Amino acid sequence: MLSAPQLGVRHARRLVGVDKVTRDDWPTGTIRPDEIGLSPSLSPKFPNISVPYGCLVPETTDGLLVAGRAISCDATSHSFLREIPQCWLTGQAAGVAAAVAVGQGVAPRHVSIDRMQNELRRQGAFVRTEALAEA
Repeated sequence: MLSAPQLGVRHARRLVGVDKVTRDDWPTGTIRPDEIGLSPSLSPKFPNISVPYGCLVPETTDGLLVAGRAISCDATSHSFLREIPQCWLTGQAAGVAAAVAVGQGVAPRHVSIDRMQNELRRQGAFVRTEALAEA
């Protein structure tokens, strides 16, 4: 029963995506232009983390999105991005992005970020943009 945590599968495979969340992102609180949602940070001393769509999109493989604990991030950020709420966030975003891609007739890497973000908001997801943050 304890073989999985002892083998270290909690920090197993992660996507090499077109973007990723890294430890350098923690102190900035920067809103990513392709934000798909907001994750609580690992520590209260840091602001919430903007999760970019690029961390779901493989660097080289088309027609695929990756959600859940396998998203593109560094090992340190993986410690909180692999949690259930973040998996819900990325799963919802991947589903919306796939639907938008089919609707637009494009590969997932070419979806309209505005359309995807608007649909996520319509579904109740908390998605910011610089323009909304300044308003």
